[in-house]
Amino acid sequence: MKKLVIIGFDGTIADTAPGILYCMNTTALSMGYTPVAHDALYGVIGVSLEQGFMNLYGMKEDEIEYAMNQYSKLYSIKGEEMILIYDGIAEALKKIKDEGAKLAIVTHKNEKFINNMLAVYNNIGLLFDTVCSTNVECEMTKTDMLRKVCGELEVEPQDAVFIGDSYVDAIAAEEAGMDFAAALYGWGFRSREDAEQYNCKAYFNNANEIAYKLAAIE
Repeated sequence: MKKLVIIGFDGTIADTAPGILYCMNTTALSMGYTPVAHDALYGVIGVSLEQGFMNLYGMKEDEIEYAMNQYSKLYSIKGEEMILIYDGIAEALKKIKDEGAKLAIVTHKNEKFINNMLAVYNNIGLLFDTVCSTNVECEMTKTDMLRKVCGELEVEPQDAVFIGDSYVDAIAAEEAGMDFAAALYGWGFRSREDAEQYNCKAYFNNANEIAYKLAAIE
């Protein structure tokens, strides 16, 4: 197993789609846009919130700041309540730690939101050595985040693996110089064929497969 396992949050640790969709649709509707269906989230969760609003609703750049502010207010009230931790993820993460690997989260989710969620689900939150998320003072790409985590934990990128559920995650891992493993149960890849376009070292059909398949990645 690699020395460091980095994992995404949305679509990998937790199904946050119901809360995200509710808050995005409510925000968009208040701005005169038509709400989108649940399946529209494929390939959108995992990108930045700004890009999500533009991709889903065709919002203009000068509307994005208002949309993000409205979304953030609503998400702090409703979105955080509407998450579902995937079955088997807590056990998989604990096994990874028991094997001696370091654990980290990299996510575009707002720092306040991710900290609140990990505090509620502290059986998971306490397993991580560091969490890298988005805040208003420092905008980073996922590639930047992956490199930052490696620096903080003093692990070379080639000794790390990133588990994610989207092409954004796969590209970030490649740019950062680390291996990538695809979570096929999230909201990024619709199928294994989608993920196979990238250099994936493992594929997970559910969270229960993570720990034992990671053990084979050196």
